[in-house]
Amino acid sequence: MAVNGTSGLAWKGASLLTEALRAFFVSEGSADRDLWTDREKLVLRARSLFQNNTFVHALVQSIDVNVVGSGIKARPIPDFELLGIDREKLENWSRVVQKHFDLWADNISCDVEGKNDFYQLQDLAIKIQAITGECFALPQYDSENPYGLSVKTLESDRCRQPFGHLETDEFCMGIETSERGKPIAYHFTKRVPYGINNYSDIFETVRIDAFDPLGARNVIHSFVCDRSDQRRGVPMMAQMIMQMKQLERYQDSELMAAVVASMFTVLIMNKDENSEPLLGNVAEDQKVAPNDMDAVELAPGGIVRLNGAQDIKFANASRPNANYSPFVDYIQRGAAASLGISSEQVQHFFNSSYNAVRAALLESRKSFEKIKYNFIANYCQPIYEKFLTACVARGLINAPGFFDDPLTHMLWTSCRWDSDAGFMLDPTKETQAIIMQLDNQLIDRDTACRKICGNEYSVIAAKLAEERKIRARYDLPDPGTVNKSQNVSIQETNDGPQDGGDGGQS
Repeated sequence: MAVNGTSGLAWKGASLLTEALRAFFVSEGSADRDLWTDREKLVLRARSLFQNNTFVHALVQSIDVNVVGSGIKARPIPDFELLGIDREKLENWSRVVQKHFDLWADNISCDVEGKNDFYQLQDLAIKIQAITGECFALPQYDSENPYGLSVKTLESDRCRQPFGHLETDEFCMGIETSERGKPIAYHFTKRVPYGINNYSDIFETVRIDAFDPLGARNVIHSFVCDRSDQRRGVPMMAQMIMQMKQLERYQDSELMAAVVASMFTVLIMNKDENSEPLLGNVAEDQKVAPNDMDAVELAPGGIVRLNGAQDIKFANASRPNANYSPFVDYIQRGAAASLGISSEQVQHFFNSSYNAVRAALLESRKSFEKIKYNFIANYCQPIYEKFLTACVARGLINAPGFFDDPLTHMLWTSCRWDSDAGFMLDPTKETQAIIMQLDNQLIDRDTACRKICGNEYSVIAAKLAEERKIRARYDLPDPGTVNKSQNVSIQETNDGPQDGGDGGQS
């Protein structure tokens, strides 16, 4: 007989009667409601793990190195067709803008605190986001900066609900939103919460509009949504906090057990009960408990004298534990996999075959590229748009229609971001593969250069041309030629196209 409307009959996962799921309690809250109750505790615990847990620290460092590296560089690429401007003129415009941005980004005056250049700010921001789940930045007018712009980086603790304001769907966790869920304003503490001076800093907040009159962001909020209608970020380590803390305790216990087991101490039983009482076996300056005169401590090569009526039994530590490394590696592999990263890359320990290691690196690269894409969209691009707006407003850059039309504004601020080239496990093989792709016209030289060295082909070509002039000036021979295939290496001569290579395959 069919039974309708009974929970758990169609899907076993919804059963309330199964022994395995009877105590499986879940939250029914929205994204904001769940975060409102747990976010602060998650952030504090994730930060503590970063500071004290070696694997979590290495995981954050791995994300930082592979996402930001030495810096994510801006490459302006406005669309000349939609703007209706000659391509050559627009390329010259892009070079000028890039030089201005590089000049601003390479100087610590771009930081409100005067500590970091823009690429170091990227490094700081991606770490904050990895640990706490989000990072805030406030572009500010700065009269001391030649471009009038500097950036203040804020941790997630600074964004708080003003004292006395209850949490609502429209105003929660320090962020006001419209009925559609779009941020209207952010509330930040005037000083860092729980500072050295006092603990009342969390009660003094300031309201900042989310967007300026031109529609650009006043507050840069870099985070990734896991659910719709989510206004705050979740720490990347949220899923592994319990496992990592337990693993940290286990590692500390194993280390202590190994230390105790390494201390070989000789116990001597004295048959004369009238002998002097035991007064310890360790020199005063070496005691763990220096105020305890009768302390008996384990020590390497230690000797302990016992009275005749005393006896002792050793607890066999059986250390080092043969199962320690496989167990720890298994837990760490699961933690790294939750972020789509291989544990080998985090640990910098590769003991597998070439193909296995390469597969692990390539799979990790997919995750790093995804994190990089989100970080560029949420942090780097908004700051570049603010910089370009300041330059146009000051007359340093000419961009017709920049302030007139939102679409034109988007076309002028279009930008590509390049970072360090990916790690090559076998440079010979991987470079040869790129050459084959070039020869078969599957990629262009600009893409090939970014894969190999992270730079643009135009930059490399300009440097090669400069080198040729230097060699000609000092009458130096050209460096060795590279074999090229016939279908790509064609040189124009007076008689027409000629084969510029030896006709062999690369």
